[in-house]
Amino acid sequence: MIKDQVLKALNEVLKKLTVDNIVVDLQPPAEKIEIVKPGFINFWISKVQLTSQLHEYAKEKFDFSKYHFGPNKKVMVEFAHPNTLKLFHIGHLRNISTGETVVRILEAVGNKVIRSNYQGDVGLHTAKCLYAVRNKKLEMKKLKTTSDKTKFIGKMYTEGTRAYEVDPKAKEEILKINKMIYDRDLEIMPLWEETRKWSLDYFDEVYKRVYSHFDRLYFESEFYERGTEVCMQALKSGILEKSQGAIVFNGKKYGLDTRVFINSLGFPTYEGKELGLAEKEFSDFGELDKNIHCVTPEQSSFFKITFKVEELLNEKKYKNKQYHLAYNWVNLKEGKMSSRVGNIIEGPWLIDETKKKIVEKFKCDDETAEVLAVASVKYSFLKQSVTDAIAFDLEESIAVDGNSAPYLIYTYVRCQSILRRHSGRVPSLSAQSLARMGENELNLMRKFSKFPEVVNKAAIDLSPNDIANYIYDLASSYNVFYQKNPILKADEEIKKIRLLITLATANIIKKGLDLLGIKTVERM
Repeated sequence: MIKDQVLKALNEVLKKLTVDNIVVDLQPPAEKIEIVKPGFINFWISKVQLTSQLHEYAKEKFDFSKYHFGPNKKVMVEFAHPNTLKLFHIGHLRNISTGETVVRILEAVGNKVIRSNYQGDVGLHTAKCLYAVRNKKLEMKKLKTTSDKTKFIGKMYTEGTRAYEVDPKAKEEILKINKMIYDRDLEIMPLWEETRKWSLDYFDEVYKRVYSHFDRLYFESEFYERGTEVCMQALKSGILEKSQGAIVFNGKKYGLDTRVFINSLGFPTYEGKELGLAEKEFSDFGELDKNIHCVTPEQSSFFKITFKVEELLNEKKYKNKQYHLAYNWVNLKEGKMSSRVGNIIEGPWLIDETKKKIVEKFKCDDETAEVLAVASVKYSFLKQSVTDAIAFDLEESIAVDGNSAPYLIYTYVRCQSILRRHSGRVPSLSAQSLARMGENELNLMRKFSKFPEVVNKAAIDLSPNDIANYIYDLASSYNVFYQKNPILKADEEIKKIRLLITLATANIIKKGLDLLGIKTVERM
């Protein structure tokens, strides 16, 4: 009696489970229930429910539970952040991989997502590069391709940085150039604009290569005037204060650090410009429920302080709406390879090196090798928690017998090959098929049922690795299933089940990889 009552109550709860603003739609009933001492309840989803979901996945229909940060369902994700006149390095590659998949996951659970990218195009790094570039105009005219211009810029930045560190006269000149840029001095602006465009063209090529794009590019040069104005308003209202010729935020009473917003020369710092940026980001696209900044952890203090100042300026607009998604560092495993450009590991170079290895290993065409190379690099980042530091291992990233993109894509290709050999429409399951369904098939179908839950958790926790780990586990389970259970040679009813399972596996892997910003290929 009590078991029947619990089963009935449990099914009612499962039909519409609401937690805060998370709504999960499940359609039981459970097939059976078991109460185990000292108070555990085990229940089994029915074959009918599992089969219904199997048919949906076989049709590439994915119904993910909704998750929103607020009633407006509008989120901005700010990611990538390469600075002009610098190379797009391996850290940027992890950043853009993380930001891209966060965008896709949040869209999958029902949000309108705005892609933004805040880039430093003014400051000392710019002045250092232009100091070295100024006397190389003849050399500049010989540069034709984006690649040539990018290598030149990297070389000039290294040269200017070295001069700044060892030559007092060069340092003085670089500081002068820095001021000229802020003052929009006509003597330096044409060179600044030309080289800035070189960088942006280079970044655009990288974005396309890794399947990303942006709704709005923001630049530091847009915000030093408005940032200064907002800082002066904050000073007038007592949020900021003067200290040793600078304007600072004294964070002691909030348990935070003290940071400079306008320096003693009168220039807004990165913090000061951030106030102008926040104002723009929260007005360009209407009301935001959340603004997620994908930035390394060393900026934690910076964000705690700027978020606090913004909240003090306008609590209604900013409070609890800014979030720092801190992703950790990535390096190469020692001795594996070295970058071609100084001590900077350039992101596109890493993809190129991976691509060379893939061509050598798989003997595939250039288009397939490109997809596999981008997939290998991105997946190596995304299978880890964003908080984990990564030592990138090229051989591990392209292995077909481990937790790698090629392994997942190979499993997808295997499924597609089986389906092509069947050469017919995959049928729906009949009552006879359901009766023949064994535990091996049911175990895989139970894994299928967890996919929406995993995607929902990844959205709530901003954890792409949950999806990566799920599809790796699914691929591994399917490959074991494939080895032990004949598919095309099974009798007709069993073949129907196993073909549907094969199709659903392929579609889930493809969808999971798509959420991670990774493409698949049809043959390997």
